[in-house]
Amino acid sequence: MSFDGITIRALCQELNPLLTGARIDKIFQPEKDELAFSVRTMRSGTLRLLLSANTRWARLHINSIKKLNPSNPPAFCMLLRKYLEGGKVQEIKQIDFERIIHIDIEALDDFREWKIKRLICEFMGRHSNIILVNPENNIIIDAIKRYGHERSSYREVLPGREYINPPQQGKLNPLLASYEEFVQFMWKQESNKNLAASFFNVFSGISPFSSRELCLAAGLEPLLAVEQCGELELSKLFNYTQKMLQGIDQGTMHPVAVYSHLQPLEFAPYPISSFNDSDHKYINFSSINEACDRFYNDSLKMLRLESMKVNLLRNIKTRLDKAYKKRFFQEGDLAKAHENLKYKDWGEMLTAYAFKFQKGDKTALIKDFYQGDEVEIPLDPRYTPIQNAQKYFKTYNKSRNAIKHLGKLLTSNQEEIDYLESVIVLIVQAETPEVVEEIREELEKQGYVKEHAQRARKELLKSQPRRFLSSDGLEILVGRNNHQNDLLSLKQAARQDLWLHSSKIPGTHVIIKLPQTTTSINDVPDLSLGEAAGLAAYFSKANQADKVPVDYTFRANVRKPSGAKPGMVIYDNYWTIMANPCSDNLKRFLAESEIQLLPGTK
Repeated sequence: MSFDGITIRALCQELNPLLTGARIDKIFQPEKDELAFSVRTMRSGTLRLLLSANTRWARLHINSIKKLNPSNPPAFCMLLRKYLEGGKVQEIKQIDFERIIHIDIEALDDFREWKIKRLICEFMGRHSNIILVNPENNIIIDAIKRYGHERSSYREVLPGREYINPPQQGKLNPLLASYEEFVQFMWKQESNKNLAASFFNVFSGISPFSSRELCLAAGLEPLLAVEQCGELELSKLFNYTQKMLQGIDQGTMHPVAVYSHLQPLEFAPYPISSFNDSDHKYINFSSINEACDRFYNDSLKMLRLESMKVNLLRNIKTRLDKAYKKRFFQEGDLAKAHENLKYKDWGEMLTAYAFKFQKGDKTALIKDFYQGDEVEIPLDPRYTPIQNAQKYFKTYNKSRNAIKHLGKLLTSNQEEIDYLESVIVLIVQAETPEVVEEIREELEKQGYVKEHAQRARKELLKSQPRRFLSSDGLEILVGRNNHQNDLLSLKQAARQDLWLHSSKIPGTHVIIKLPQTTTSINDVPDLSLGEAAGLAAYFSKANQADKVPVDYTFRANVRKPSGAKPGMVIYDNYWTIMANPCSDNLKRFLAESEIQLLPGTK
């Protein structure tokens, strides 16, 4: 992601006229390195200005999401409230095309006089910071991140110290540099460097991503060696960059963000051209603030999604490992019980030939009247042959009862394993935190995870099944969790609809909505059946296999046993089809046929 000098300039061009004169009503610090200013404007009403000094997500933009604030505001937040609340924004400007923004705010001081305070935002990765400075003497009042010479030999960021700009990198300012200076700096680069890397080293405020994109937009190959570039190539790159910057200054921007399967990849205030395959979607925005807001909120949403997945999967896999271990011991006990069934024959043989042996004998060699072979039966010398036979009958009876009991335990444990494996598949394939939260709620009801303390206060917004349109125009529904699977298969699907599921493999339920006139499987179009089977295979545990068996039957043949876990059903009168979840045709179908797409995608 590129929150570089180009993006910052575009943001300042939007924010400066929007927020100049805006009144700061309230200041919050929801995170240790993040601030939220509630500002009241004349034209747009109340807005939330977000400032972040996070190592990975340092940024500034109008934010649409309201975060929870700590009950006790941090010290830096209280200091900003003292100096800036009730003040008015005077100017928002970028400094020398660097990743630095100065926000000048006029507020009343302790003597009730209007004075300017300057909030300096430095967006420089792990060196990002938000610093409050008195512009009259350039003295630091405080910073969201303090550090002294033990961390930086160049400058200290501490209250009472003079504010010193971050060290210069010796690059050219693209707003001020002439073409001759640009060419001179480019030809000073190492000859083995490519054009994009050299361009990044010459101009300040240009990220590696922007450097590559500007080369492509100028019609040049980013990997072209700089020593092979002449006046033609360098003039193209320089002129296009100047034209793009002029467009930003004139307000003619084209903000865009690139997504891959709901995962935000990049955004910029200019058209992006390096992602041109079917796996990527472009979303256009009317302002760079909207692009920033959407991109970072979605990025943090996906980060939260992954965190939720990891935590939930860890819990479920622990439960699953216990179930696997339990099955191992149960199968061992069952095998031992089956082996003990021979004691019935031994008891009968001892009873029949008891007169041949006496107390004190250690073995009895008897001809098996079932098999005809001689069998050597161990005897306990402390007991008579009849008492030994009774012991063998007792062991046999215990083993026979154990077989029945272990059969029930194995069945119950296997049902739990099947359920937990299906839950893991659904968690891995979940695309939003809301879907994972629904799965967690289901697991809470089943007693697998602890219930959220605040769950009672918050009603979950239920997600909807995935919806696809087959090549024959039939609607295909795919459940996102076991709760949806039950609803789809048992309540929403009609009796004549077709139901699909990966055969004996954890996965989700798939429904093909069919006309009421459907009476035979021959009425189902083969193409739609193949596409739905591909979806059932793709959203299953075997989605990396080349061939996956998928069972399909009419919904009327699907039922839920009493007491079964969510998503668990039985079915009969079914057929089986082989599907390839890795085929190019299915990937194309997934990309083009989902009904609910991101707004603004193309």
